Amino acid sequence: MLKASIFREYDIRGIADSELLSPDIELLGRGLGTYLQRRSGGRKINVGRDCRLSSSRLRDALVKGLLETGSDVTDIGVVPTPVLYYSAQHTKADGAIMITGSHNPSEYNGFKTVCGTGTLHGEAIQNVLDLIQKQEFEQGAGNLAGMDAATS
Repeated sequence: MLKASIFREYDIRGIADSELLSPDIELLGRGLGTYLQRRSGGRKINVGRDCRLSSSRLRDALVKGLLETGSDVTDIGVVPTPVLYYSAQHTKADGAIMITGSHNPSEYNGFKTVCGTGTLHGEAIQNVLDLIQKQEFEQGAGNLAGMDAATS
């Protein structure tokens, strides 16, 4: 189970190979998918990632969880965070998740989440943790698509 300590004020972040294990990140995907659907009223979520070695594995696990909630995921690939934000606005996504360790050392990675026009922070991030702990997830079968956000 995910440690509560990785649910920080402005992101969800931890050491990739010990605190962000794939089965737990699937649960995170289910939690974020549920939260975004309930708060934004929609199922369309864009996902981007940085070039850290752990980002592809985390993307696979996160997307698996998102799809299990009935979210429709558009993978925009390896992009800088502002490109993910732009893609969310440009495609009218209901939410977006960036997998990035940002300025942290290479063993870290994390998740920045957009809901509607704002980012999740503070109490909203704690609400996602609460959903995961209670396992109160939406269920469905979402679709996965890809998009080159840099040229769209």
